[in-house]
Amino acid sequence: MKTRRIPYFLVAAALLGLLGWGGYDWSLGHVQRWTGRADLGYVSCHNCHLVKPEEMPWSAPRTRHSAPDALAVAPDGRRLFVALGERDEVVEVEVATRRVIRRLAVAGQPAGLALSPRGDQLYVTCRLHDSVAVVDLTSGREVERAFVGLEPLGIAFGQTPQGDRLVVANVGSDDLSVLALQPLRELTRIAAGRQPCAVAFQGTNGLASVANRLSAIGKASAVPASELTVVDAGRGRIHDRQPLTSAHLAEGIAMVPKHGWTLVPIVKVRNLVPITQVANGWVMSSGLAVAGPEDEPVQLPLDEANAGFADPSGVVADPAGRRAYIASGGGDVITVVDLDRMAAWLAGASAAARSEAIDDLSLSPEYVVARISTGRNPRQLALSPDGSRLFVAERLDDSVLVVDTATLRVQGRIVLGDDDGRFDPVRRGERVFTDARYTFQQQFSCRSCHPDGHMDGLSYDFDGDGIGDNLLDNRSLRGVAGTAPFKWNGKNTSLLMQCGPRFARVLMRTDPIPPAELRDLSRFLESQPPARTVHHRQAEQPLTPAQERGRQTFFATVTPDGTPIPRLRQCQTCHRPPLFSNRLKGAVGTRAPRDTTEYFDTPHLLGIAASAPYLHDGRAQTLEELWTVYQTNNLHGVSSHMNKHQLNDLIEYLKTL
Repeated sequence: MKTRRIPYFLVAAALLGLLGWGGYDWSLGHVQRWTGRADLGYVSCHNCHLVKPEEMPWSAPRTRHSAPDALAVAPDGRRLFVALGERDEVVEVEVATRRVIRRLAVAGQPAGLALSPRGDQLYVTCRLHDSVAVVDLTSGREVERAFVGLEPLGIAFGQTPQGDRLVVANVGSDDLSVLALQPLRELTRIAAGRQPCAVAFQGTNGLASVANRLSAIGKASAVPASELTVVDAGRGRIHDRQPLTSAHLAEGIAMVPKHGWTLVPIVKVRNLVPITQVANGWVMSSGLAVAGPEDEPVQLPLDEANAGFADPSGVVADPAGRRAYIASGGGDVITVVDLDRMAAWLAGASAAARSEAIDDLSLSPEYVVARISTGRNPRQLALSPDGSRLFVAERLDDSVLVVDTATLRVQGRIVLGDDDGRFDPVRRGERVFTDARYTFQQQFSCRSCHPDGHMDGLSYDFDGDGIGDNLLDNRSLRGVAGTAPFKWNGKNTSLLMQCGPRFARVLMRTDPIPPAELRDLSRFLESQPPARTVHHRQAEQPLTPAQERGRQTFFATVTPDGTPIPRLRQCQTCHRPPLFSNRLKGAVGTRAPRDTTEYFDTPHLLGIAASAPYLHDGRAQTLEELWTVYQTNNLHGVSSHMNKHQLNDLIEYLKTL
């Protein structure tokens, strides 16, 4: 009898099936063994392996554009200086011809500009190199440089009784550097509010006012408050701290000597009202804080009842104190304010009317006299010394708009580069990110909650799962590539899902971002590197002894007395290098009374020192509080054995990530 042969392909398929079943079974056991969790099913190898920081999108070279980051006008009004941070240069423009006549190399991402009174020296903050450079405008060369705090941004020159001073706002280290000249040197460093951005001297009394972008870190249920910091630059100490209640995104500042005012554009944020209130204009609105020498700051609306002018940023006031101009980075418009009419309203308003003014969206016609359309993302402004010309940095169009302030008509544009960005998906995505037209009545943009692609330090009440339930801390978008899934509940598997139709329904309350623009937005977000928390001078340096001890604690598998730490409770299990996340949900004992789950997505730890507050609802104000206040049961890592010094060492290590 003839034996029937089994076809080779059936044998091969059977073997592959056995191997596949065995491989699946092995991988399942591998995951459960190395996570200490028997409840987990199949998990991709990419959750823990095959990830390299140098292969992340944020490590790839990107196209550098001529985006204007800061403006300064020469004392004679004939020249305009423009900082181009992406290109490591400052360009000099002849105002009469609107032509670039000189390019000055300044390494380290120039971000802020100030001129000496004679206009012969230019002071430049270099954000990437944590320093201030002095450029001699006769030779066009850098002649001095001094280190300051982390990520210096705003800078102002002032004369004080103790001598000439520079005050620098260090947005990355939440402090101010006071520098003396001849030679350039840092005299002192003073704690400011959170993320100080803009500086302006009040006069020759040595006092300088500073606008701080974010509200101070508080408990999730607290009303946020940004700070207007007043520093005595001559003596190198704080003169006053004035809270701007329920305000954030304060990025500009201007002095009005005629009225004794300090003007600070703000976003009035009502983060703890249900997000359903976006439809009523009650979550974010744009305003102008007016601080006088004695009274509490008054917040006045810039929006209209049915139209927002999102992300107010730069502000300037003319020398006569007649008008102020505010740039709306999300609305692509300049708002023109009549300061005399504003003063008249303030003089006649009761204390209650002043207190409630910011909530009255019908009030702005009392003092807003014009809106001037601009190119994409106007962020910084400058006026000629006589106030006749307004210069507007159109950041995402690589140009500067020139406006005749007498007629409020556009005179022309200064073109800074020949690449309009249409072929760069990252640049196109940044335009989507900063554009308020995607939200209901243009109230806010993605940047309103994520300045510089980071976070605003606030918790929000998303209403999809019940009003008042599941408060959520706003997470940073820096270093977000490769860390899917997204949201604290891990429901969104990609940035396209995170920012797509669900986002439109839950937050934007308008039509979803079109697919092509959504893809560009995703590319932009993936290009954002983790927040930098180490000073330029310490970059690439070995860990200090304290940081090394903290590293050993982080990767420890046993306690100091030799007791094994369960795999599930080891820091490295959930926060696995190099992204310091296993991209899984976990329960670490942080469920709040009104949370509907105890499982939350494991965040990556890159740049964690710059991402306070912490935990899914933002209840922990500092890294220390994670273990001293909200970790008493050894569920969020085994920490009961640590003394104060060991905890401090662990924190020092985390700050290096």
